[in-house]
Amino acid sequence: MSGPNEEATTVDASQTSAANALDVNAAARLKQLDAREQSLTAREQAMKERERQVKDQAGALKEREAEVEAAKTKVQRDLADLAKRQKQVAETESSLEARSRDLAQREIEASEGFATKNREALGALTKAHASLRAEVERLQAELDAARLKGVEDLEKRLADERRTRTEALDAEIEADRKRHLAKLATEGAAQDAALSDQRARFAKEQQTALEEIERERVRLADLEAELRRGLGDLRWKEEDLAGYRAGIERSIEERARDQVASLERQLDALREDHRRDRDLVISLESQLAASRDLLARFGDDPAEIEKRIAQQAKKISDLEKELLRRPSASDKELLVTLQEQERAWADERDRLVRELTQLKAEQSRWLTGVADLEQQRERREVAERRLEVLAGEMEKYKADVDRMRALYERPEERAARVGAIEEPWRTDFKRAEGSTPKELDWLNGIVAACESSGMRFPKRLVQAFHTSLKAAELSPLTVLAGVSGTGKSELPRLYSRFGGLGFLSLAVQPNWDSPQSLFGFFNSVDNRFNATTVLRAMVQAQHERDHETYKHGLSDRLLLVLLDEMNLAHVEQYFSDLLSRLEQRRGESRDVTLDIDLGAGMPPYALRLGRNVLWVGTMNEDETTKALSDKVIDRSNLLYFPRPRELHSRTEVTLGAESPLLAESAWREWLQLRSPFTSDEVRPFKEGLQEINSRLEYVGRALGHRVWQSVEYYMANHPEVIDARARQDADALQRTLRRAYEDQLVLKVMPKLRGIETTGDSKRNCLDPIRKQLDSADMGLGLSDDFDIACRVGHGAFVWNSARYLENAE
Repeated sequence: MSGPNEEATTVDASQTSAANALDVNAAARLKQLDAREQSLTAREQAMKERERQVKDQAGALKEREAEVEAAKTKVQRDLADLAKRQKQVAETESSLEARSRDLAQREIEASEGFATKNREALGALTKAHASLRAEVERLQAELDAARLKGVEDLEKRLADERRTRTEALDAEIEADRKRHLAKLATEGAAQDAALSDQRARFAKEQQTALEEIERERVRLADLEAELRRGLGDLRWKEEDLAGYRAGIERSIEERARDQVASLERQLDALREDHRRDRDLVISLESQLAASRDLLARFGDDPAEIEKRIAQQAKKISDLEKELLRRPSASDKELLVTLQEQERAWADERDRLVRELTQLKAEQSRWLTGVADLEQQRERREVAERRLEVLAGEMEKYKADVDRMRALYERPEERAARVGAIEEPWRTDFKRAEGSTPKELDWLNGIVAACESSGMRFPKRLVQAFHTSLKAAELSPLTVLAGVSGTGKSELPRLYSRFGGLGFLSLAVQPNWDSPQSLFGFFNSVDNRFNATTVLRAMVQAQHERDHETYKHGLSDRLLLVLLDEMNLAHVEQYFSDLLSRLEQRRGESRDVTLDIDLGAGMPPYALRLGRNVLWVGTMNEDETTKALSDKVIDRSNLLYFPRPRELHSRTEVTLGAESPLLAESAWREWLQLRSPFTSDEVRPFKEGLQEINSRLEYVGRALGHRVWQSVEYYMANHPEVIDARARQDADALQRTLRRAYEDQLVLKVMPKLRGIETTGDSKRNCLDPIRKQLDSADMGLGLSDDFDIACRVGHGAFVWNSARYLENAE
């Protein structure tokens, strides 16, 4: 049976078991706390590992900084690489900041997870404590109080330790980050400063090198121009000396031939006298024989006869000797002639001796000139070699400049350069409106306005100038030549002013040696395009009036460009490219363009060459100018201004009002693009030109198809020819055709005769037949006076430089 002891034992056993269970739970909770502490320690180690990773990353940053330091030596070669590396550094900084933020976020998440788990564990313990509280309230209360206090103290210590370590780690990370950022900022600033210094130093070195190259180029250009002038002078001296020598040789040959012929005539006369004397001796001998026969027939003392014969023979001999000594009338005349010839020969000999002395002096000077020429050639060869070396260096510098410029240039720079080209030349033009004026009335109005302004031009000269401009399709350049001060520059200016054409005058400089002198060039020092006025005017002349991207266009008007003193420089050097392009435009319906180099490998600017831009040049002929080549003459109309017979006063230097701009459509209406002539109408003119061409064969020259085509085109566009054809006046048509043909002989053919010798075979076979053709009554030409002047003033060579035919026409 059971008693109180058993109940007590049961109660004690139950209490013991409850206490044991509580101890077990407490031990389990302690294990959990230990495990959590170990987890926290592991997390702290992970934090330390992350700190070590951060330090490793800082070391990696230092290595990258070392790479940045090493990359400083490559900055001059590739700035883009530096920008890329700076970007990489910035990305690394942002990555570090992201990693720092991620680490802090993970810390926060870790802290929040630990607290959540603690709360869950406390909730479980609270539930267990509540289930056992009824059995062991006191013990459980004490034990729970003790355990809770220990847990709270542990949690507090852990929280404080975690907070302390986290704050220390955050502070250390923040300090490292700030230190690295400050270091990177300092190094970046130093690197930027070094790069700025290098840029400034490189820009200064580049500018210095470019200035040195430009100075060297200018010096070489001056040296080349000086060498060319020296070579040209020597070449002219050689040609003059050769011509002078050939003339002297021909003169000596002709005189020697004349002297030989004279001596032969004298020898023939002496032979005739000798023949007469011999006949006289034969006659005397026959008389002597007859005397001997007579003496023998009549008989006599032989000794006396022999003595008498001897006396007679001696007498005959004396008479023969006296006869030989005594001159006859012809001998006296011959003697007088020979004496005169002797005196003439003595004078000629003295003159030839003087000429020989002069020739020897000329030969000495020529030899000296040849030696100088050889020295100049050697100097030129040395200069050419040096120029080649400098050209190679310039190409290398140019490549370096282009390479470095590519680092600075931006795509918008081409727009800036094009903007400099497309800046309008003028905007204050007034446009003429209304119907097209009659061509002859328009021209007569120009002549009258010029006279009212104090400038008097022959009417025929103005018409020839106007027709030459209309014939620009085949002869794109009109050249005005003649005496200085006769109005060569004034005529184009007043023609444009009173006729309604845009006018631009360019003063050609002696140093123009390339198309860039005419249109402009890219200035690499200032990094901009220097556009000339003529380029801007040509661009303006090719744009419409209200173009969507260009205002103030002049495509519906005419522009006349004057190259004043165009032969101060070699025309072929600065104008040949444009002249070739203008020739390609002939008969072409598509646009013909000229590429303008914008520099730095940029695509060129395509300049359209419209037919509303007319080209005129003036030229003087003296020691400072260059002669025009056949290429330029063939593509030009060369118009000579007359030498004034009477000097006119200009009492008041005033100009009439400027006319509004003439419409380009009116100019097109005046043009004759096709030849309206029948074969019979142009046959005499064509045959006359063919005759001249056949005579030029004797001097090694010729007229091409282009000459006749230009002549016919000019005749078709002459305003008086057009007016006569419109009025159907046959007589006026023939008269005006002859006048237009006469103009073209002066403008196109006579310049081709320049330099032909005016003596000898060249004169007999070439110049004289052409002169005879000019005198032909069928043609009715008035060029004989000018032709004679051209044969007379050129020092033995044909030089056409007069215009009396214009005065005669007036």
